[in-house]
Amino acid sequence: MDSLTLLREARRVGLEVDEAAGRLVIRGPRRFEPLARALLGRKAAILAALSAEHKAALEWRVAAMRAMAPAHGPMPLLLARPGALGGPGRCCSCGEALSPADRYRCRPCVEAVVQVLETLP
Repeated sequence: MDSLTLLREARRVGLEVDEAAGRLVIRGPRRFEPLARALLGRKAAILAALSAEHKAALEWRVAAMRAMAPAHGPMPLLLARPGALGGPGRCCSCGEALSPADRYRCRPCVEAVVQVLETLP
C-alpha cells in the first residue's frame, strides 16, 4: 500500500493525522495502532502529503479572500466560501469541521486571512 492510500485508509477508519512542529501526530482509537505504526514508518512521505494538502487548502482560500479585499476603505469579513453554513463545530469562513483547537475559523482560513492582510498595500 502506498503512502497516500495508507493516509486515506487511516482517515477512513477515524484516525486524525496531522503535523505539528515537524512531528507526525496521530490520534484515534487504540485498536488502530498497527495502522498508526505503519503511518509512522512512512513519516517523511506522510508529512510531505500533509504539507501538499495544506498548501492546496491554503491557496484556494487565499484566492477567494483576496478577491474580497478592497484596496482601500473598510475591510469586510474575509470568507473563503461566502454563504457557507458555519455554526457549532464548523468554520464560519469555509463551513468545514473545526478541530478541537479551533474556535471560529479553521487553521487554513486563519492563515489565509493573515496572508491576504499582509499582502495588502
